[in-house]
Amino acid sequence: MFLVQLIVAGEASKSVTSKYLEPLIKETGGRRETLGRVLIGTVAGDIHEIGKNIVASMLTAAGFEVIDLGTDVPVEKFVEAVKKYEPDILGLSALLTTTMHVQKEVIEALKKADLRKKVKVIVGGSPVTKDWAEEIGADGYAENTVEAVKLAKKLVGAE
Repeated sequence: MFLVQLIVAGEASKSVTSKYLEPLIKETGGRRETLGRVLIGTVAGDIHEIGKNIVASMLTAAGFEVIDLGTDVPVEKFVEAVKKYEPDILGLSALLTTTMHVQKEVIEALKKADLRKKVKVIVGGSPVTKDWAEEIGADGYAENTVEAVKLAKKLVGAE
């Protein structure tokens, strides 16, 4: 029963974003100055998206341009997207302890591609901790959506 409720909540979140937030942004000029560009996704092996979607919506509302790669994103796709979109921040979500290691793999792949110094990396998700973020060399960790927005603003010098 709980899984069904999570799926419904995820769909509701998507509906609110597409029905209210996106039209509001277009109505206010669509192309506004942004605080920065954030690339976000849930790592390979993990299909959970509710938290990521809420963080993406909150970042958009706060003034960031957000590019959402979705769920179950392979390491190589994160690296390619960082090359293509040149984000200020990369957000890596993992809800499963069994997929947390992929956050580290993405950071290592960014180093190998000589991209790590060009992007700040934020990690999050239910099992993720500040200690884990430090261990894998992330620039920050956010425990919840409000903290994610505060951290993103801090990393781009907007707070």
